Amino acid sequence: MTTFREGKEPRSLSSMESEHPAASEALDAVARTRELNAERLRRPRRYWTMLGGFMTVFALQPYTFGWPAVWQFVIPPLVVIAIAIIAAWKQPTAVRRIRLSGRMSLQLAGFVVPVVVIVSIGRALYTAERIWWAPLAAAVLVFAAVVVLGRAMDRSWERQVSGVGR
Repeated sequence: MTTFREGKEPRSLSSMESEHPAASEALDAVARTRELNAERLRRPRRYWTMLGGFMTVFALQPYTFGWPAVWQFVIPPLVVIAIAIIAAWKQPTAVRRIRLSGRMSLQLAGFVVPVVVIVSIGRALYTAERIWWAPLAAAVLVFAAVVVLGRAMDRSWERQVSGVGR
């Protein structure tokens, strides 16, 4: 493998490619296409905030334990629907299908497990020890984790699917 184009980012050429200007233009076009695909794959900024709101509802659910049973089962889904409607307000819908590879599945598991653990600890502390602020702290941590880690995971998936950074 050789590199060319001094003064610019070095590119790798296979033994079948030449150092002709046409090859250079083709490599530049491929790089632009990959970056454009990565941009198109990007989820709206509201997506992870909405998902964080969903998880927060379930982290705060221990506060509903004193409510009538019907309210415990009806109110949280209604709040989730309200969050979805607000987040989707005047938002164009985009369909994006990504097949999960082994690495992406591990990232998703690494994303879900801490969220479940944080919510479970908050719920256990509230139920067993009556620490009133535990679900609230868990909700804040879960929201922050979903928003920050979700965006990072999304960027990683974009790079993997589009081939940018290979």
